[in-house]
Amino acid sequence: MLDSRIRRLLDAYPTIFRACHRQHLRVDEAGNAITEHQASVLDHLDAKRATTLSKLAEHMGASRSTMSTTVGRLVRGGYVTGVRDKGDARCVGLTLTPTGAHVKEQNTVLEPASLKEMFRLMPAAELETALQGIECLAKYARILLRQRKRGRDR
Repeated sequence: MLDSRIRRLLDAYPTIFRACHRQHLRVDEAGNAITEHQASVLDHLDAKRATTLSKLAEHMGASRSTMSTTVGRLVRGGYVTGVRDKGDARCVGLTLTPTGAHVKEQNTVLEPASLKEMFRLMPAAELETALQGIECLAKYARILLRQRKRGRDR
């Protein structure tokens, strides 16, 4: 039998997902296909804040070589750009191009308009509590992913 806290989350999450899930764009503006994995990688990058390949691979629980292949395709497709660090030429900062940022926006798991509608229904204090709770869960999910990754690397 599941812990009651786990049951609560398992009961709540599918309802949120069904109410706010969006249909994903699987092509860019030029009609080029985007795989689910590529869209997921784009979702973990930012247009302004650079991320290294190593950090991206660790965060997503992938090997550096697998991530390098995927990022290489995204760079060639014009979705991601890499800039060498002035202090360490071995370090490349990855950021989204405007095209990559647009594809990322079109591939969010949840539909922003549906979330806005749901938020409108909630009292402000409940909304803030809910957002703090989900941010806290995400924080510990990232920790869990890092622990799992370290376990695979041993």
